[in-house]
Amino acid sequence: MDQFNKRALAQRELRQHQRRLAPPGCLLSFAPFAPTISFNGDAEGEGVILDLSPGGCKINSEAGVKVGDAMSLIMLLPGESSPMAVDLALVRWGGEACFGVEFVSMGTVELARLRQFAALASVGGL
Repeated sequence: MDQFNKRALAQRELRQHQRRLAPPGCLLSFAPFAPTISFNGDAEGEGVILDLSPGGCKINSEAGVKVGDAMSLIMLLPGESSPMAVDLALVRWGGEACFGVEFVSMGTVELARLRQFAALASVGGL
């Protein structure tokens, strides 16, 4: 097994939630979590959600963010009647045009909506 496959396998084993490919049209915007927490990237940004789980997501965005940046997210998911808010998300990894965030804090209603959305997406209901 080459080094890339070993690293990918180890990364998957660390996740608590299985990620699902997001259906087309999953958009989000983000802003720094709070002025008192360091945010090295762009002040605000937008992106497309590529995969999603109740614990985090992969985002395609041209915004410059750094690992460790704390942000608040507003997600627009297809079929949902209103946007979904994530109060606190942390950037856990970054690449050329993508980065991954872990959802640290969100309301219980929002979490329930996200779990339901992810379950529907996994069975092709969206």
